[in-house]
Amino acid sequence: MNNKKIYKASFSQVDITPNFQVELVGGNSCKSQGILDKLFAQILLFQNDNNFFCLITIDNLGLTTQLANTLRTKVASQLNTEISHIMLNFSHTHAAPCPDSSALNGELYFHFMCEQIMQCVENAKTRLIPCKGGWSLTTTNIGDNRRDGCTIVDNRLGALKLVDSKSGNSIAVILRITAHANILMGDNELISSDYFGVARQALENYFSCPVMMIQGAAGNIKPAGVDKMHGGNISDINRIVDILKNSATKLCFDIQDIVDIQMLSKEVKHYSDVPTETEALKISTDSGMDASNWLSECERLRNSHVREQFQQSEVQFLKINNGCLCGVPEEIFCEISLDAAAITHNPFLFLNGYTNGCTGYLPTKEEWKKGGFETLYSYLIYFPYHGHVMPFRENAANNIVDLVTNTWREISLH
Repeated sequence: MNNKKIYKASFSQVDITPNFQVELVGGNSCKSQGILDKLFAQILLFQNDNNFFCLITIDNLGLTTQLANTLRTKVASQLNTEISHIMLNFSHTHAAPCPDSSALNGELYFHFMCEQIMQCVENAKTRLIPCKGGWSLTTTNIGDNRRDGCTIVDNRLGALKLVDSKSGNSIAVILRITAHANILMGDNELISSDYFGVARQALENYFSCPVMMIQGAAGNIKPAGVDKMHGGNISDINRIVDILKNSATKLCFDIQDIVDIQMLSKEVKHYSDVPTETEALKISTDSGMDASNWLSECERLRNSHVREQFQQSEVQFLKINNGCLCGVPEEIFCEISLDAAAITHNPFLFLNGYTNGCTGYLPTKEEWKKGGFETLYSYLIYFPYHGHVMPFRENAANNIVDLVTNTWREISLH
């Protein structure tokens, strides 16, 4: 009796560019004044028997975890599966609509985006075919470390190719890269997917099939050769895309039967401290920023006798044969992902940020001690979105790596 599992897969994508004015998120938030290039959501759907596993990439900076879970719940209900079988990964473009905006069509855009993605999922369900797949790995120099005195980067270009198991025709290629999608900052007022959109088109022409791009652990990684404060321009986008395309030519896929797909979630609890009045005033002064709202929130918490805050953070895993895309809703530093791969001795274990939301930067213990914008001052601006006024404590990165490596050992035994 043949008990071999039959895995099916399909790819679908949908335009999520608004036809109405929105507030752009990231960098200098402003009202959109037109469209430079379209935004897309892409879906890779897997099926085994009646079990669905759904990977969705979205051209957006990132939702709050609450909005992300709203979308995931909708898709899970549509597929009659659990929310842990729905993984969102955000490109983190700084030229996309702000779905949280109360000032300009935020709620309208979120509703539009959800409806488009739901239709895309339905389309993917009609395209499922038996599949095979294979991983490949090379390097690409598209990123620089933007932290002072630090040069570490995650230059792995990981890729998964899926093909029709009968014809051998390509279904899609997934590329996992690591560099902020924030070339277009500063004075940009046009909706754009940044370098992601241009890269996808160039790589689709090269691979002759759809390409999905997954953002990695890019919390401290900027596009190479681009100013870390003011960004760059179209020529920088084209330059980064050329580097990425040249790197992709070195990929060589070993297509095999897919024998194992797992998608699951674990939780890790993070703690952060509420600063005393003296500490808060010093942080505000040292930052040189207008921190009046942040100071008020810190005072409110102290008056409510809140001395620490905590969050349950989801760590999600998509295992396909010997490779794994796993992610957290933080902007984790690249060293965290490299540590997880090194400890497991698996270069195909890709720990990513921007997964199922975006709740602030998460540095290594060493970088946490140095302070700076990513590790401290960013919270003075973005605390309403992140849900905490201070960064998680210094051991947060180690806790994530421990959970990821232990979970990988568990699921690898199955």
